[in-house]
Amino acid sequence: KDHTPDSTGLAMDGIAAFRAALPQVIADPANVTAREATQVGAWACGTVLGQVGMALHHKLCHTLGGALNLPHAETHAIILPHAVAYNAPDAPELAPMAQVFGVEDPALALWAFAKDLGAPLALRDLGVAEGDLDRMADLATQNPYWNPREITRDGIRALLGRAWEGAAPRA
Repeated sequence: KDHTPDSTGLAMDGIAAFRAALPQVIADPANVTAREATQVGAWACGTVLGQVGMALHHKLCHTLGGALNLPHAETHAIILPHAVAYNAPDAPELAPMAQVFGVEDPALALWAFAKDLGAPLALRDLGVAEGDLDRMADLATQNPYWNPREITRDGIRALLGRAWEGAAPRA
């Protein structure tokens, strides 16, 4: 919400920095140049978070993290590709992200990137029980954040099911 061409450009710069540098940091944690690039990416993305409104991704992560005491970064890594897939049909502003990865589908690109980096892909690996998903869908659809696509309980439950399994994201 409230994004501008400048905030979108800064977000894409941050994502591009992560795309280029994170694999280098994982391969060689002592690589100061790559670590600096990830710091710049984090600054860029953090600056954007201070300029725009939050949507589905943050609502789900805050719901899951708060209700189930999940680790912050891992929860975001798992949910982000699924939230992007959910919103992509109604959020053309996500399209530039695909260009950063050189593919058509930004959600699948994010999921594959996380997989290649060895990031967690499944909520179940964080200790989420399948039985928690209905309650999380109910909580996430109460007082929803602004979102480009209508938030429905069935849609969120399906998204959470794929994220719980570690399956590839889809709209």
